[in-house]
Amino acid sequence: MSRFRNHRERRLWLLAAVVVLFIYASAYFVQFLLDALRDRGLLAGTIWGAMLVGAAAAAAFFVRQRPGRWEVALLVAAAGAYLLFLRHLTITQERIHLLEYGAVGGLVYAALCERWGHAGATASGPAGAVRRWWQRWPAAWAILVAGAAGWGDELVQALLPNRVYDLRDVATNAEAAALLVVVLATRRKLRATAAIE
Repeated sequence: MSRFRNHRERRLWLLAAVVVLFIYASAYFVQFLLDALRDRGLLAGTIWGAMLVGAAAAAAFFVRQRPGRWEVALLVAAAGAYLLFLRHLTITQERIHLLEYGAVGGLVYAALCERWGHAGATASGPAGAVRRWWQRWPAAWAILVAGAAGWGDELVQALLPNRVYDLRDVATNAEAAALLVVVLATRRKLRATAAIE
């Protein structure tokens, strides 16, 4: 018997694991890249470029699925929230956490929705299977899992000679995951409501 409900869930978990492992594996080496970019005065521009690419990818994803007016409003509100969050992060290189742990949170959320039957329109899950109480909140679980992965990132950094363990980064990682997961969960709710109407 397969551990996964379907191939899509398997791909989502695999991709989430690959992203986390890449973040962990690059923790030592990425500091050299960041230092080189900073020395050349390119760090802020590179980070902003990465953020713009991420924003363009998210906008393309939304537009491709023909969003309703409430989804467009959600996208605008999310953009405002991201700008406020970026402004809050005064250390330039910390802004990359929004992309890293947003991606982890989003992938885990999608995998949990697939696993627990939130991908379909039925309240009881696929084939009438009743969800357990804790399966009703995939967004909360996704934030917890991504937050734990972000904490693991800081634990890895505590072992490295050129990095430091920072509780603020643990919080930033969890907040980055929460921000995208809340947007995705709200969008899922809006689409489900529109389908019923």
